[in-house]
Amino acid sequence: MSVLLKKGQFTTIGPEEIWKIYTNCHGIFRGGGNTKAPKIVRADGPRRKDLDIRVDPDTGLETVYPNRTKGLSFADSIQTLAEKKLEGQVWVIPKGSDIRGDLVFNIKDSDHPLLNVSKPMSVLDMTTLLTELASLMEPCDLKIGKHGQIVEKYPGALSKVENG
Repeated sequence: MSVLLKKGQFTTIGPEEIWKIYTNCHGIFRGGGNTKAPKIVRADGPRRKDLDIRVDPDTGLETVYPNRTKGLSFADSIQTLAEKKLEGQVWVIPKGSDIRGDLVFNIKDSDHPLLNVSKPMSVLDMTTLLTELASLMEPCDLKIGKHGQIVEKYPGALSKVENG
């Protein structure tokens, strides 16, 4: 079974379907990390501008709300990260990884999936899910330089991986 992406429209898919879209690749990539961590979440939670975060009027807690047009950026390839000049260590969620929790991917362009929530949840709960996701990610043997150049053999990382 395949998932149909509608050109120019956001499609939301669950984590169990992500590998039906990215079938011919090693995984999905994220830039901006360092050799120790993929930098997917900070101590105070996810980056606010990437998500729809508001104070829940009932609980008074900062809450992440589903939003089809927002999310934490990933890419289908290292080249896509380089074109966007996302400086730093490149990390990958290996193909077939079991992404758990109430996370979804919002995809408008197949080269740029956005990770978001499927239902409202506290920033703390999302931080926990992102920390679990970060533990699945592996460093690649390269980084993106200041001007978008791909620098190979970056110290402290695994062997280079490329998409098909």
